Amino acid sequence: MTDNNTTTTETATTTKKKAPKAEKVRYNYPFATKAQILASQSDFSVCLTHLAQLYAAQTAEEQDQESTFFKNRAGFMSSHAVTGSKLAVKAASGEELTPEEQDKVRSIVARYGKQLASFSRHEAMRANPELKKIAEIFSAD
Repeated sequence: MTDNNTTTTETATTTKKKAPKAEKVRYNYPFATKAQILASQSDFSVCLTHLAQLYAAQTAEEQDQESTFFKNRAGFMSSHAVTGSKLAVKAASGEELTPEEQDKVRSIVARYGKQLASFSRHEAMRANPELKKIAEIFSAD
């Protein structure tokens, strides 16, 4: 039994072929990431190196006063300036740090992954100037 009120319509399907996409140039990120830097801090000697880098990023005036005067996103934040400076000076002089001081060093440097990644990136580019072109692709600074 057929219903006379029903009509069938055929639709023509056309497929448009898209133009092939241009091949993307893929670069492996050549710098240490924040996560990699923070993971490397499981070794306490790396923590001491990071502490020294942060202390070196303080201005001479900030180092002398064990404080932070400038919001330049380099070195210790004000809450870590006194303790971080004292620990950095003590470690640089070769004195042994107590277990409590070692814990404090670990907790301080763990807060500076972004800044340490930036230090690492700039050091890598200084050592290999060819990385500057690749850094333009990835970096905001």
